[in-house]
Amino acid sequence: MSLKNISWVYSLRKIVLFALIFLIYDTSFLFSKEKLISLTFHDGPNPNSTPQLLKILDDANIKATFFVVGKMVKKYPELLKEIHARGHEIANHTYNHRNLTMLSTSDIMSELLRTKILIKEIVGLNTHLFTPPGGRFDSRVIETARICGFRMALWSVFPEDHRNPSPVIYEKVITNARDGSVVLLHNGPQDTLIALPKIIEKLKARAYKFDTLSSLLSKGKGKHIVYPRN
Repeated sequence: MSLKNISWVYSLRKIVLFALIFLIYDTSFLFSKEKLISLTFHDGPNPNSTPQLLKILDDANIKATFFVVGKMVKKYPELLKEIHARGHEIANHTYNHRNLTMLSTSDIMSELLRTKILIKEIVGLNTHLFTPPGGRFDSRVIETARICGFRMALWSVFPEDHRNPSPVIYEKVITNARDGSVVLLHNGPQDTLIALPKIIEKLKARAYKFDTLSSLLSKGKGKHIVYPRN
């Protein structure tokens, strides 16, 4: 047999071998696209829950995004520093947690800029994302936020953890999680703290990786929940 024929037979054997491997074993991981998800925590910092929340995230070795309320930051600046020191993203959730659609344009600006300045003073960060309290917004809120240097971020998964028990919180997140999902949780409810480790464990088992919201957006995912679009 010539060298050319030997080479051809060898190549054919490799093809057959690879085909058998694909038939016998689960090789989907070779072609799987990285699945990312972002956990966001609203309304803190809170001395009754933030330390526990940070420990859960540390133990799982994941980073999240904290949408903080200015008046809470004013009361608990050391907790904000701790959030920052652990490598989590900090974003704006207004100063007084008021319905922005019911405020004047100047008051909307005050709600956003007071918190922005406070965060800058405490941890040296310039925040650029904000979430409206209660998800209440209109075109004026979006435009006013843009003028203040913000983009409005919403969410794609909300288990209503402010009023649901931990098993329901867990089920709603796990059932609705998709690649690029942004999960809204609160920095406060005890049931959230109970459900969170199980949520993280299950999503990791499903090959999800956790990222901050800004990082998720920079990778082209989750953009449908951010306004203005451009």
